Amino acid sequence: MKFPTVEWFEALEKQAEKNSDTFRRLGFCEAAVGVKVLAAENGQTRDRSFLLTFNSYSCNSVEEVDNIEQAADFVMEANFGTWKEMIENITANGGADLSHTLNYLVMPGVPMKVTSHDQLKDDVFSRFISTFQEFFDGAQHVETEFSG
Repeated sequence: MKFPTVEWFEALEKQAEKNSDTFRRLGFCEAAVGVKVLAAENGQTRDRSFLLTFNSYSCNSVEEVDNIEQAADFVMEANFGTWKEMIENITANGGADLSHTLNYLVMPGVPMKVTSHDQLKDDVFSRFISTFQEFFDGAQHVETEFSG
């Protein structure tokens, strides 16, 4: 399955459904999550942005959008190489190691950033980070092809 595509994120959504007990233990999550893959290092001609909608105990929808900053509560933004390294690490280790978790990758001086158009919505990332990490850790079960 190619990354970054709607189909790849939908495959993560299906993995989350298979792992629903874990998401129930993590608790209720309501968030519009933006994922932005910057057009660098993979021959893409433009940035790609995806809106992941979490409601209740799972991700309910995935769509590619143009104006992600206005559609999402917050946006996780990184270049293609950073996303690729994170996904490869998750696959190799059965989940992210400490230097490839979302929590680590958004620290100052590290290559991913989280932005929001609303300071109150910016807190959504921190509040539900365990849910988002578990969602991305589902990549260990998705055969991923990295291309533009």
